[in-house]
Amino acid sequence: MAAPPFTAFLRDQDSRRVARALDEHAVVHRGTVKDAARRCQAEPSADLLLVDLDGEQNPLAHMATLLRVCRPETTILATGSENNVALANDLYRGGVFLYLPKPLELADLDRGLREVDAAQAHERRPEIQTSRLVLVLGKGMGTNTATALLARLAAERGRYVSCLDLDPNFGTLALALDTQPERGFAQALQSPGGLSVDRLQSHVSNRIGLIAHPYDQAGQHYDGEHALPELVGALAAYAHLILACGASTAHVDALRHLTTCHLVVFEPTPAGVSIAMRWLRILEGSSCMLLMNHARPLPHVLTEEQIRTSLGGRSPDVVFPHVKGMPRAMALGEPERAVSRRERELLDRVLNPLVGTAGPAAAEEQLGP
Repeated sequence: MAAPPFTAFLRDQDSRRVARALDEHAVVHRGTVKDAARRCQAEPSADLLLVDLDGEQNPLAHMATLLRVCRPETTILATGSENNVALANDLYRGGVFLYLPKPLELADLDRGLREVDAAQAHERRPEIQTSRLVLVLGKGMGTNTATALLARLAAERGRYVSCLDLDPNFGTLALALDTQPERGFAQALQSPGGLSVDRLQSHVSNRIGLIAHPYDQAGQHYDGEHALPELVGALAAYAHLILACGASTAHVDALRHLTTCHLVVFEPTPAGVSIAMRWLRILEGSSCMLLMNHARPLPHVLTEEQIRTSLGGRSPDVVFPHVKGMPRAMALGEPERAVSRRERELLDRVLNPLVGTAGPAAAEEQLGP
């Protein structure tokens, strides 16, 4: 069954009249976002879909359902009586292209459709020549902080970044990025090599995308390691840098041949050093960097020499200092705001080679053996 080009589900008569006036071939239904979700579960979603949030007590929940059942190629516009920036931002992060407050005017809808046409007609990012995959390892040691900061800093330098949270049950990278994923790995792994994989990313910003397991899908069976390489290969066409955290040893094995660098994050504690030691053994022979993270104001229980000896004679490539405001910033999804200029410069040693801004010699030297 072919998908119609433009379909609208609108609750009030005035809005339906505007939709028909703009496109005489539009399929216009009386209904809401809930009705749209039900329809799209039964038949292919339209190329362009306009839905009404009015009339539902929890429209965002129905929008989340709609985003999951729609074809990735579908562009979704929303309208409603609430003129709220926070609501619009929540919709955009979930994957809605544009929110149009009511009353729905012909000029506003026409402008929205023109923006859709412009976005589809022109590539908004340059052709990606080289994409790097970095696995951020060390669960519970500050991997979310490191991943979020690297993503923000790379985006500031003009890079396009895709973030992957591979943990199916307890992944919380979305909290650090203040973005709720509405579609996740289940959809991405169904057709990992498809041209529409970029549409499955939740938009953290115009340069940062996120694929993670939605919270309401936690605990569901997940067996997708075999499809991860193809998914990463598809994302490489859209991102200069792919950052993956929450990886298991099975994930690491599946992606080892594609990984540019493994970034092991650990705290300077016996438990943290033990975790780093285990990852180093697992990663033996692979490119690896060590980031020692003073996540908490702990006493110096281990000397530098003890840490170096435990790590087989290696010293940390980067030492990230304790940042007093980081816990609060992480809770608000704004970790980059807690980092001072001096601390950002410290992260450059990791960032430069990974995003390709350092020269070949410097990159080779900093990436280590």
